[in-house]
Amino acid sequence: MQFNSRFNSLEEIYAAYGGKDFQVDLGCGFNKPFGYIGIDNGIGKNVQIPNEEHAPDIVIDLNNDEFPFPDNSCAIVRSSHFLEHSSNLDHVLDESYRVLKPGGKFVFIVPYANSAEGMFPGHNVFFTEVWFHDNVNFNKRFKIKKEIFYPGRYFKRSPLRLIIPFFMARKFLFNACWQMEFHCEVRK
Repeated sequence: MQFNSRFNSLEEIYAAYGGKDFQVDLGCGFNKPFGYIGIDNGIGKNVQIPNEEHAPDIVIDLNNDEFPFPDNSCAIVRSSHFLEHSSNLDHVLDESYRVLKPGGKFVFIVPYANSAEGMFPGHNVFFTEVWFHDNVNFNKRFKIKKEIFYPGRYFKRSPLRLIIPFFMARKFLFNACWQMEFHCEVRK
């Protein structure tokens, strides 16, 4: 486990972030939101603009290593454009579940599979809402509270938007939807 140059240990990170009710950002790269403990594997560091203020606090293999938090210690686990890169998604889901408190929030944004963003090289998993609705492991651990779908830039400019409602277009047309956001509550 490596630490951001501001920290030398987990204890220092815990103290800096209040020591309880952690908010964790998985796969944060150099885009960690304020107030979140950022965890990343460091693989993409050469293609991102370094910003130490938003750099990961902890560098581990998210696909195989145990998350460095006690059971039931996190209020929120979030990720933005990380889950699709996972080579061991069940592990990521299991660890997120383990560290979340009862009633804790799991919030994530992933590219929509039926889009240029979703088909981007480096993605290991391709998501539509069906994956989350029908996946037994996911549904055993999390209850979906809110889903948001974002229209793609081409669909927003296309005359098709006047003929085909977005909720239908995202299911049948390539590039109609470019990403989706889920807000879930842990089941404990």
